[in-house]
Amino acid sequence: MVIYKNIRSFNYSTVIHIVGHSSMKAEELKKIILKMFRDKKFYGYEVHKQLTSENIKIEISYLYRVLNEMLKERLLESSWEKSRSGPKKRVYWLGKKGKEELNKILMDAIKTVHIFYKKYVTSLPANVNVFNSMGSLLTKNLKEKVKIAYITSNYSVMHEKLIGALNKKVPQGKLYFVKPDSMQVDLKFNNLSFLDGAYNNIPLKENYLDLLVVTGVPKKDSFIPALKEWHRVLKQTGRLTILTPTVFIRKYEDPLTIGDFIEKHEHQTKEKTKQISREDIHGILKKFFNKVEERRIVHITIFLATEPYSHQQ
Repeated sequence: MVIYKNIRSFNYSTVIHIVGHSSMKAEELKKIILKMFRDKKFYGYEVHKQLTSENIKIEISYLYRVLNEMLKERLLESSWEKSRSGPKKRVYWLGKKGKEELNKILMDAIKTVHIFYKKYVTSLPANVNVFNSMGSLLTKNLKEKVKIAYITSNYSVMHEKLIGALNKKVPQGKLYFVKPDSMQVDLKFNNLSFLDGAYNNIPLKENYLDLLVVTGVPKKDSFIPALKEWHRVLKQTGRLTILTPTVFIRKYEDPLTIGDFIEKHEHQTKEKTKQISREDIHGILKKFFNKVEERRIVHITIFLATEPYSHQQ
């Protein structure tokens, strides 16, 4: 789970001055070409024109040598097109390997942004810290000596910060971290216990928890079995909270914020199976809980379900 502020503008301006073709390595030029045209077809002279407009100056002969290399490497494909006047023109477009390489470039950039952003967001002062805001929301009106379980299928420093915020809000409470057996977690709080489990298998007795915090959402076909398990371990006065990146559950219209853009592209690459929609989550939760609310903190959507029914309706 990665948390983004709403960044309103995101611009890179790259100016490269090249006297001759030896000033730019072929690999650098190939990446520029891939990023420049993506899904568009283009002619060689269009590449040269675009490069020139961005103050990138290379010899035309060197450019065509690089284009030919990209064809041999299957980064590009091409065909000859008839011209109304003059000889045929060669048109290029990205091949399968070119698209894969372009996606790798994007994902490497996203990874870099994540690293810097995590450092930024985890060092924010308390008055603007998003984890404190989440901790306050999740523990609102809870008594001091409560029982809380936190369940996730993956782990990052973001989970550590949120668990720390929960511990700070209810220091007299009992915290359980439910995780896969293979997951290694280095967290030390006096009131924290680790349990090996999963979304649909929480090793706690019935009617036990005051608060269950679920990060991420199971796939659509496994959501109801998991929800039955969550409902089982909650007290009649307990509450369920589900935290998920909004991009998982909502259809977006352009333009996206930079945070939503990054989340969208990263999860489209990682998640191949069908996600459950926001509307489906609301509808299913209402079968188990009398009251369902929804909040959003930066790019995270939080579902708050309270007043669980004594049995499934």
